[in-house]
Amino acid sequence: MPESRRGREGAADRAPAPQIVIAPRTLVIFVLLAVAAVAAGALAMALRTIIVEFVVAVILAMALEPLVQALERRGLRRGVAVGVVFTLVAVALVAFAYILFDPLVTELEGFSRNLPQLTHELTHGQGRLGFLETRYHIVERARAAVEGHGATGAVGNTFGAATSVVQTAGGVVFVAFLTLFVLLGGRAWFESLVSLVPQAHRERVRRAGTGVSQSVGGYVTGNLFISVIAGSVTTAVLYATHVPYPVPLGIVVAVFDLVPLVGATIGTVLVGGVALTRGVGTAAIVVGAMILYQQIENHSIQQLVYHRSVRLSALAISVSVAAGAELGGVVGALLGIPVAGALKVVAGELVAWRQEKG
Repeated sequence: MPESRRGREGAADRAPAPQIVIAPRTLVIFVLLAVAAVAAGALAMALRTIIVEFVVAVILAMALEPLVQALERRGLRRGVAVGVVFTLVAVALVAFAYILFDPLVTELEGFSRNLPQLTHELTHGQGRLGFLETRYHIVERARAAVEGHGATGAVGNTFGAATSVVQTAGGVVFVAFLTLFVLLGGRAWFESLVSLVPQAHRERVRRAGTGVSQSVGGYVTGNLFISVIAGSVTTAVLYATHVPYPVPLGIVVAVFDLVPLVGATIGTVLVGGVALTRGVGTAAIVVGAMILYQQIENHSIQQLVYHRSVRLSALAISVSVAAGAELGGVVGALLGIPVAGALKVVAGELVAWRQEKG
């Protein structure tokens, strides 16, 4: 090998590797951004309950917005239209409470009168519920549970349940007021945000916001429609099997059906427990019919309704519910579909913008 070539190769081997120099200002900015991201994440975790309640309020406001706009087109001012819509919702809730709780109170009064006799029959393995003692020894298990936890444990569980009820009621009231405030000022807030966007893109942002609102409203409408179907099917099954209080129980199932993943199961357990008072055979028929309907709802009705109301495919619906449940449990599953619909609208506008720009 020539000496000159060998010398060049040796010089290349000894040449220092290029070094990446980071300016102090860039490093400081990076550190500040990282600290800000960590602080924002910690703040979001600390305020996660309020954030979730605010998101639920926004979704409810979007669902009620079409009714408010319909009243505005008839000449009502915004505030009056919102008041009318909230009044209609309140009347519907009061009617629901009357239909549900009036027979429930009557049943509880009858149960309290018959409780001594029922307890005696259950303890001795007699009556309709006697099989719970003869087959499963439920009385002995209940006594063992009470002795194991003691009176303090029972009082603690009761206090915890009461605290949860109070917190849930407070959360519902808070969400109701948030929904009211969003309906009253949401349009002005949205227009204020749009005004911050450059003039050339305002129409696109406004169109995306309208599309997101329609998608979320379509999801809520579709979810209510599916719940009405579930309640109607349950009522028809209970009428056919002569189970008491078919209408209130159908309403209970419709309400629980609004909650994904666990709602239908809870409704089935409650209805099956009431149907058990008519015998094991009747309860088996009712529970079997409800499970069959749930399979039809999960694999056919939901895909059909959400495809028309939110314009999502069956795969997108399944993935969004599963991802929401993984990230946020029941609340995440409930918000999975509307979030997916909103992302689809925003993604469509971004793609259209890129195509126009390209």
